[in-house]
Amino acid sequence: MLTLVMIEKKPMKKLLIVGTGGIGTSMIDNLIPALRRVGGSVQMTLMDGDTVEASNLGHQRFVEADIGLHKVDVLAERYHAPENGIEVLGIAQNMRQAEQLQGYDAIVVCVDRPEPRRLVHETKFPWADLRCSGDGWLVMTSQSNPLLVSSMTPDHEPKSCQVEGALDSGNLEFGFAVAAAHGAQWVFQLLRGLPSPTQSMGSLTYGALNFPEVSA
Repeated sequence: MLTLVMIEKKPMKKLLIVGTGGIGTSMIDNLIPALRRVGGSVQMTLMDGDTVEASNLGHQRFVEADIGLHKVDVLAERYHAPENGIEVLGIAQNMRQAEQLQGYDAIVVCVDRPEPRRLVHETKFPWADLRCSGDGWLVMTSQSNPLLVSSMTPDHEPKSCQVEGALDSGNLEFGFAVAAAHGAQWVFQLLRGLPSPTQSMGSLTYGALNFPEVSA
């Protein structure tokens, strides 16, 4: 006699990625094929108000035909695959208010401004904060010491992941790719219910770097 075994369908996980520049696009490019390979059900929302510019093409996952289009729309069209359990949605706006962060199971912030980072840090959801400059990277998560997170998030003007003048001179550096790899691993482990990387900081030239000591 044939016995049917009902497999419980897990609810769709809702992931928010804030920022689709060098780090964000590289992380998505790593993450989507991995998620397709293992299956599962993920709704990935991309939030960024920027459009694709010619200067983005050296270190972000865009091509000339994308110039002038909203980054999130390009990526959503490229990766949206509900038949494989992967929904990719685009919100073409910058993250300015805490209300924009509601309704997600996890958040990854990949922007170059401290204000949205702080809003993410204040949420109760698991989060990862991915940063880079030149060949260096910095990654912190909701498991990091809150005092460390605060001390490493001072006020500053927006900063590109490439050092000043690098794009014009052609001297691109790839710290963004390391930060993106950490972010993809963090998301993948989180979705699998396994321990995720807590934090990392280093330089492709000088190796791993130590975080500063913090105390109350």
